[in-house]
Amino acid sequence: MRSSSTVWLTVAVGCSALLSGCGGKDSTGPVTPKAVAVVSGNGQTGPGGDDLPDSLRVVVTGSNNQPMAGVSVTWAAGGATISPLTPVLVTASVAGLASATFTATAVDPCTWLHVFGVGQTVNGILRQYDCMSNGYFIDYYDLPVSGQQTLAVTMVSNTFDTWLDVWKFTGPYVGANDDDTLSTNSLFKFVAAGGEYVIGANTFFSGDTGPYTLHATTTSPSEEHCEEVWLTRGVTMGQTLSTTDCAGTGPTYSDVFWLVLYVGESLDVTATTTAFDGMLQLYQPHYPNPPTLVASDDSTGNGIHLTYTADSSKVYQLVATTMTPGGQGAYTLALAAPAASAAAATGPRMLASPGLFSKVPRRSLKR
Repeated sequence: MRSSSTVWLTVAVGCSALLSGCGGKDSTGPVTPKAVAVVSGNGQTGPGGDDLPDSLRVVVTGSNNQPMAGVSVTWAAGGATISPLTPVLVTASVAGLASATFTATAVDPCTWLHVFGVGQTVNGILRQYDCMSNGYFIDYYDLPVSGQQTLAVTMVSNTFDTWLDVWKFTGPYVGANDDDTLSTNSLFKFVAAGGEYVIGANTFFSGDTGPYTLHATTTSPSEEHCEEVWLTRGVTMGQTLSTTDCAGTGPTYSDVFWLVLYVGESLDVTATTTAFDGMLQLYQPHYPNPPTLVASDDSTGNGIHLTYTADSSKVYQLVATTMTPGGQGAYTLALAAPAASAAAATGPRMLASPGLFSKVPRRSLKR
């Protein structure tokens, strides 16, 4: 993580720093620059190699004690280290005057969370100064989620093949997406219990850099056309089996959901319906080989109830289907919330490599 290297913060200069204010000249005679002073932007913190959140702004005061326009301001910035921590110094100078000085703190980009929110679009750039994880440059975004919501997070780039990773802020890995099935852009759809999440915007190929756009919006929890839908535990949702879902022999229709379990964690899922004879199945994918069935339940009466304790940390596929061919209709799917202590103990901390699968296209893991 380049902990001892020099780290630069990109300085964004506002128009007032270039124009030195909006004032004019004293009509009684020539006005000369008298002083340059900081207006705003001092004392900021940002990830090394990235832009500061706000512009650095100065004002040049003339001999008439009014802001001057048209004065040339020279900017200079020095480097900093993140271990040991040293500040970045930026100076704004006008010939013949004492400089105005800004300080900024450069932090390790692997510990920095960019601001992000549901309904927001941000423009980002992956570059050589960003956090590098296992050979991949990555930007991290903080995404708060108020109550249960189904979210679609998209990452679009015309420069590289995108990849999205998602964590709970407290540590457990939620899932990943490579392609949106139509392009090399990424679409991560997940049913999220309320809480705080971390979005990792990165690339399919190691070392790629360039601009991208990140967007998050609410969407329907319905699984349609065998699309990739990830689940967190502690959610309850209505679903419908129909002819637009995954079809097997018979034909038998099914909804397929993705989730992550760590060794020792217990999964508790119930499905209730009066429309068809239902069944729940849990698989472990094994690309490029067929997935392995590890648990199933086809109870009747109070509903289908599947439980499973993971013997390894893996991505799993939860399949909601029917016992008889052609079954269709509405059903409710509920995943019990994990024990808080178990999630904290078994989930990796944010930024840790999940080690769950290599970067193969997600569509290759479909059943």
